[in-house]
Amino acid sequence: MKWFLVRYIYEIISGDGGYKAQFDEQLRLISANTGNDAICKAEGMADDFHPPFRNYKGELVEWKFICIAGLHEIQTPTDGAEVTSILHEPQDALDFREQINKRKEFLDNAIGVL
Repeated sequence: MKWFLVRYIYEIISGDGGYKAQFDEQLRLISANTGNDAICKAEGMADDFHPPFRNYKGELVEWKFICIAGLHEIQTPTDGAEVTSILHEPQDALDFREQINKRKEFLDNAIGVL
């Protein structure tokens, strides 16, 4: 068996859909013999990750599966193994760094709570 990193794209629909559009991009690990097997397995599992629920307003919230947007074979995971890498070329590097620092601060605070 091989490991594949699968990139799922979902649209989140709340109630009658009168909210700002939301899309959820997820990276999940799938084990399969081949890339084709991984795609078939991933598509078969796509609707099972997020059962619909009712929000505090009683509105139905659903994750509508859009597509598999990427598939990458990865080596058997080991401590420190790279799973993915994303190259950013922001128009405003200072703003990008500020956003990264905010995420780091949030994570530092969250870890301190655990």
